[in-house]
Amino acid sequence: MYSDRANLTAGEKEAIESLDAAFASDRIPEGHETLAEVRKSLSKETREALRSAIPDLEERGRAQRERIMPELDRLKGTALQTPDDPVTRRNLSESIEPTDDDQSGRRGGLIIPIPDDWQWPQPPHVGELWSASVSGFSSDPNISYSIDQDPLRMFGHIDYSGDALINGTVGVAMTFTLPPERMWVGKPHVFAVDPTLRIKGTVSGYTGYYHPLFAADDKWCKCWETAEVSVTLSSGEWLAGKSDVHTLADLQNVYPVGMSNDHRVYGWFPGPLKFTVNMDKVRLSGRSLILRAALRYDFQLEGESDLWLRSWGSESEPAFDNALTFQCTPSMVSRSS
Repeated sequence: MYSDRANLTAGEKEAIESLDAAFASDRIPEGHETLAEVRKSLSKETREALRSAIPDLEERGRAQRERIMPELDRLKGTALQTPDDPVTRRNLSESIEPTDDDQSGRRGGLIIPIPDDWQWPQPPHVGELWSASVSGFSSDPNISYSIDQDPLRMFGHIDYSGDALINGTVGVAMTFTLPPERMWVGKPHVFAVDPTLRIKGTVSGYTGYYHPLFAADDKWCKCWETAEVSVTLSSGEWLAGKSDVHTLADLQNVYPVGMSNDHRVYGWFPGPLKFTVNMDKVRLSGRSLILRAALRYDFQLEGESDLWLRSWGSESEPAFDNALTFQCTPSMVSRSS
């Protein structure tokens, strides 16, 4: 969804749509399918050996499950009572990726040598990043997103019981632009932008009843959070960027049931993102600078397993007003030493 205020060109929209497609692509860990097949084979051999040693294995397992599940079911979907987490500041190491001044290219116009100490007048709103678009995606109909309001939202509950391992993802993104008319004029060519990303909500995982003898079928729930921020040109050149990845749920065959509740209430301060670019050349070529902030959750479920995305500390069903939220304050593109 594009902002009317941004008045984007066709080239800028094409660049943003390309970033959207890359952000929504699958991110299955390398080698995971091979590991899953080996694990299933070993599990099958183990079950066959247990059946030959314990003739009434299945009956014992059913009786045990019927006895204890009423108590365990009361725990499903509940959030642990923990103190409010303070806002976490993560001042990561700087990632500086300078580009050659000639990379921007000269596309018409005459460049006149100017003394280094010349003070160029700057245009109105110089360096201001304005909202250009918001986008979202989900691979599962049970996980929804909303990009109609600020903050952006993700919410839903997946209740899975299949034997096959499934991979899924959900994410939202915000894009800001600095068009040629708001770019800095003259030297120096080193710049920085210092955005803030804020996440608020709870990601909960659950795996059903597991016992190494009586209920040894696989129960698996895993979830990863990835926050990303990048600075590019509308022609595709990458200038700077960082990412922040966390494992939120890592439940695999937990006895008697698996539970995780991760309260995501923090601000991520990835900057300053520094980069080198000749804005005079970029402006003459008609290109824009794009700042993009994105948040996604990748998950894997197998057997009896659940995943929730909702607001902080809630035990009710996820909904628009009970959602995990995401915001970005882009700051300004400023000159840097």
